[in-house]
Amino acid sequence: GEPDIGAPADLDFFPARMVDEARQFRARVTASTAPEGYGLAFLIEDADAALAAANPRRAIQSYTSALVISPDDWSIWTRLARADLAAAAAGGEDVATLRRNASSAVWNGYILSRTASARAEVLATMAETLEARAMYRPALQAYEASLLLVDDAAVRAAYLDLRARKGFRVVDHSVDTDTASPRICVQFSEDLVKTGVDYATFVTLDNAAPPALEARERELCVEGLQHGRHYRIALRSGLPAAIGETLQSPVTLSVYVQDRPASVRFTGDDFVLPGKARRGIPLVSVNTTGAKLSLHRVGERSLSRLVTGYQFLRQLNGYDVSQIADDLGQPVWEGEIDIQNALNEEVVTSFPVDEALPERDPGIYVLTAQPKDVDSEYWENRATQWFVVSDIGLSTYTGEDGLNVFARSLDTAEALAGVELTLLARNNEVLGTAVTDAAGRATFTPGLARGDGGMAPATVTDARWMMPTALADPDPVLIFEHGGLYNATGELEDTGPVDLDRAAVRRAGGDITLITYGGTLPTTMAAAAELAADG
Repeated sequence: GEPDIGAPADLDFFPARMVDEARQFRARVTASTAPEGYGLAFLIEDADAALAAANPRRAIQSYTSALVISPDDWSIWTRLARADLAAAAAGGEDVATLRRNASSAVWNGYILSRTASARAEVLATMAETLEARAMYRPALQAYEASLLLVDDAAVRAAYLDLRARKGFRVVDHSVDTDTASPRICVQFSEDLVKTGVDYATFVTLDNAAPPALEARERELCVEGLQHGRHYRIALRSGLPAAIGETLQSPVTLSVYVQDRPASVRFTGDDFVLPGKARRGIPLVSVNTTGAKLSLHRVGERSLSRLVTGYQFLRQLNGYDVSQIADDLGQPVWEGEIDIQNALNEEVVTSFPVDEALPERDPGIYVLTAQPKDVDSEYWENRATQWFVVSDIGLSTYTGEDGLNVFARSLDTAEALAGVELTLLARNNEVLGTAVTDAAGRATFTPGLARGDGGMAPATVTDARWMMPTALADPDPVLIFEHGGLYNATGELEDTGPVDLDRAAVRRAGGDITLITYGGTLPTTMAAAAELAADG
């Protein structure tokens, strides 16, 4: 017989969680009961015959019964793994369980193997179970371990086939045309070597060295190309990956670099435009002869809602533009602008704000643009430029004395005296007003800037307990009282301090949620009662 090669080594490619699965699987199998009247030889013969007859589920039953009798036989565990794989290949609701059982069974066979041929057979079967679970890298490693023990032709063929399909290989390529200097990038299945490898020796562009090459992670990019040209990229076999594998065969790609797509964008800066001076906003375009633009203005009454919302200073899509037009502001100009196009080059055109809006009211403006001949989807972002029209520049500083605001002229940079400033809360409530002095400075008291809570009494009990709660809180708290409730009467309940962090539930239910505060509570409670009466 073959010599005993000793206990097998731990397998780095077989995860610890799967080892735990295998141990639990062995415990379940050996704890089952074998059918009476059947010996080990009969059960193995019956299972082998069932597997050969394409009846893997019967084979699983017989192999499992055989393992109850002989739990330390590596061969039976390995055959059980093959039966589980065959049953999984046949389909069914338990495919995942069968694949998991197959890898568990083969691991138990591996730890029991003691000869080179037995261990090689188990490792080859292990590779099949790992591939079935889409663990391709560990499967390749299992094949390699098997071939180190026994160089079997069938196992090597299976290994080479899996390596060609799932080993280190080219998986895709992409062309980045939306830049002045386009590039072609080749994507691999594994990470490339980070340092110490000159990948330029493995790549040619039109049978010559590439002008520039960048290797990063799983991508190799050829740079310095031109738009509107065909290129032939060749990758030489032997190109290395970080895992130690190399490209097994040459790869040739024929790629056409298209012209840049039509696009427009703004420079990305946000502007403050004086109300009187002549100014333009730069629009950067590529491969378009014109752009469609729309300009909207948000007035002072909606500034707080705009600034605290999600849209402010972001690129807007068609839905956002419609919401601003319908809810927050108003359209003030719409039209097209001609562009002197240069193929594949960025062209900067100034949008003359003073011509589109000779009289510009103060406020926040948002300008959106699209290429003239491109119909973008409503949900796609448009080139967006936010700007403010104002002749006053404001600077703010927060200190122990409160919020200090300095006003200067954008025309002369001189301090502006007598400017009335209004401090708004997030809910657009006026917190306070101040007027700048001769130095252009106005100060808002500290309390106006520090408030972070808010309560609105709706009943006499609320009014009784909100005040001591607010006084006891370490942070400033604002109480909003409804004048219409000053003459309200009711039973005063001894509820104690109120919860500042959550709303009170006045009436529980399971169908409709009504949210209210302050003076509208009685009306809302009456509406709830009427709805309840209607079922």
